[in-house]
Amino acid sequence: MAIVHQHGCGHVGDDVINTERALLGVATNPNVGAVVVVGLGCETIAGERLASRIEQRGQRVRFVGIQAEGGIERTVVRGREAVAGLRQQLDGLRREAQPASSFVFGIDADGPLADAVCGVAAQRGARVVRGSGAPGPGRHVELAGAGAQVIVSLRGRGQGPVGFAVCPVLAVAGDPELYRALCDDFDLDGGAVGAEAIFERAVVTFNGERTASERRDAHDFVLRRLARSM
Repeated sequence: MAIVHQHGCGHVGDDVINTERALLGVATNPNVGAVVVVGLGCETIAGERLASRIEQRGQRVRFVGIQAEGGIERTVVRGREAVAGLRQQLDGLRREAQPASSFVFGIDADGPLADAVCGVAAQRGARVVRGSGAPGPGRHVELAGAGAQVIVSLRGRGQGPVGFAVCPVLAVAGDPELYRALCDDFDLDGGAVGAEAIFERAVVTFNGERTASERRDAHDFVLRRLARSM
């Protein structure tokens, strides 16, 4: 999975801290088996420093620098070598079914239904994380950084389904007309199911069932900025 950071240079102040924290959190999410950090070599967020911080958290990581390698072509070759080496380490891992109490459950919305779903998750022993700010891909980065392994996205009126780079996103429609128009792109109709059913589907997703966003390869990654790019 390739994650492109949209704002390489021109970071200042708290925005640098916020972005590096977001990249660090996503890179060390439990769903991520290994990471290759690719840096130009002169960004405000230093790739080598980021890779070192990722490694300190126990993650498998390699760093590839474009300027250090002498250009794009050599970087691509070195990056592929790094990915291949890490994949060899991951090939020995096997998926095992786990109970609801062993996973971290993220939800990207507020309101009565969100409260009810979180209540069910807490009763089942799952850890619950909820984001701040407006629902959507930017909030998903925050949830992934907090360790969420599955994100339940309760979409509002007129809001279509979205995906995310490192977490399956369970899209629950809040607009009956939009659900009828895009039923294959949503996972559930929020008007026809309750909190229990939503959480049960999240557990099934946690144990490997692909979501609609995964089936259509929707892998959004949007960072929330604190300041304008310079």
